[in-house]
Amino acid sequence: MKIQISAIVCILLITLGCSKENSAPTINSNISYLNAKLGGCNNKLTENIIQDVDKNDTVIISLSNDTLHILAGLNYVCCAPFITNCEIQQDSIFINIIDTCSNPYSSCYCRCSCFYTFDFMYSGISKKKYFWQIVLSDPREENDRVFKEGYIDVEAML
Repeated sequence: MKIQISAIVCILLITLGCSKENSAPTINSNISYLNAKLGGCNNKLTENIIQDVDKNDTVIISLSNDTLHILAGLNYVCCAPFITNCEIQQDSIFINIIDTCSNPYSSCYCRCSCFYTFDFMYSGISKKKYFWQIVLSDPREENDRVFKEGYIDVEAML
């Protein structure tokens, strides 16, 4: 009887140990944010802006050598002043695109629509899945909004 109880206790301990190991969160795999290149209508003067037509809001994800690119294309009012930032939490990438216009109803903007691009670059990518989310902060809106979000399967991209 003691042998049976010992065997059951060992099996329970092994089972509990395995389930705890499998449920542990994934540790950050040294993914790091390099920078963002702002393109499209970013930093253009009014006279240099050509109104963009027929472009859809988009996100294009690509891998070039060891660098992950998350390219966001956004239709927005011309002459908007943007800044960006990024936060990485374990296997999640949180990107913020922030319109910094201090008085959006009487300054900052031109009277047209433009296509802005933001190329976010990352290194230290592992062959696994990453969650990503891009949030847009518009001073004309009460709350920030999720522009786009999804998952990147790096191993499938190789």
